[in-house]
Amino acid sequence: MINFVLAIGVRRTMRTGQLLALVAIFAEARIALNPSWNQQWPWIVTTLIAALVLSELVRVGRRLSMPPLVWIGHAVRFTTLGWAGTGLLALFVLKFFGTSLDDGVAQGVFWSSGVVALLPSFYAFSIGRDRIVVRRYKVGLTTDRPDLRITALSDFHLGEYVSAAHIRKAVNLSNNESPDIVLLLGDFVDQDGLKGPELIRELTNLSAKLGVFAVLGNHDVDCTDMQTLVGAFESDPHVSLVRNSSVDLDVVVNDSTKTLRIIGFESHRFWWSPGFLDVAQRVLTTADELPGADYTIAASHHPEVFDLVGNHRFDLMVAGHTHGGQLASPVFGRVLNAGRLVSKYVRGLYRSGSTILIMTTGIGVGVIPARLGVPAEVTLIEIAFGTSDSDSGTPAA
Repeated sequence: MINFVLAIGVRRTMRTGQLLALVAIFAEARIALNPSWNQQWPWIVTTLIAALVLSELVRVGRRLSMPPLVWIGHAVRFTTLGWAGTGLLALFVLKFFGTSLDDGVAQGVFWSSGVVALLPSFYAFSIGRDRIVVRRYKVGLTTDRPDLRITALSDFHLGEYVSAAHIRKAVNLSNNESPDIVLLLGDFVDQDGLKGPELIRELTNLSAKLGVFAVLGNHDVDCTDMQTLVGAFESDPHVSLVRNSSVDLDVVVNDSTKTLRIIGFESHRFWWSPGFLDVAQRVLTTADELPGADYTIAASHHPEVFDLVGNHRFDLMVAGHTHGGQLASPVFGRVLNAGRLVSKYVRGLYRSGSTILIMTTGIGVGVIPARLGVPAEVTLIEIAFGTSDSDSGTPAA
């Protein structure tokens, strides 16, 4: 399924999913409203056609550069996808209570299922999209005093759906945690590299005792005027851009100095291609030739690098890209998650041998300007040097 989505693209997958959802709603209505189908079918058909037409506002809005139209189109698409699910639940309710032959009850249950689908859609495209939490992880920590505090921020996507004010809120949340290091994991802009200076005006306010380090994501290397974006980073003395290279830092732990190594992987324009992993492998081979470090962290926009990193001398890897899926079920959200369509690493903590991967859900939104069950997050990682046998992660408001 992942290969299929990558082959045809997320937008086409969503479009195909909506068309299938409309067919499913029609079939569910035909079953649920069987006694009164002759009277109800014009309303059903009209509603579905209206949903199909309104969903095309996504394309119209993009062509006319009118974000509100795009927002409405996406909301309609998301609602129809949800209605296919709630309509199925309506059939179970009617079957369970034995009221499928009662016209009034059948009509009320089925049309109410559409309203039930509309409510989470409204939340996802408004409150859910703007909410940011702090999610905490402890790695190798057996006491209340970590040796190192890291905040990770990813997937800002400054542009059509994400404002500088939203990024400013994330910066303030990171600063409130007083981190030693901040890792910025790419996709800083959505499409327009000319927004680089506007972005840096926010990111330069990040506070970290040992520094702020950034890697580029696929949206960054494929944006218009990439050089303007890169130049904005290179001109800022507070943010260090790590491009397929490493940085060594001295960290004082219990009156002794430890060496912390951060290796940053830069995304490829065609990040799903074998060429991207070939470059990552060369970076890892070069890193193997460096003198040993007390603790090594890999920073990558794409989690697929973890398949390679786990075979090398790394304690921790931090990545983004999936946005945690953006849309997930409130129950079993790690399994029933849209992110599973694009990656086997979606959100949370994974392990390969002694190496731990922590996936942050990101700050902004991507193809769909909505979040449900997966809030944006500033990820706080508290580390104890010398061990990675104990780990946990808990969200905080």
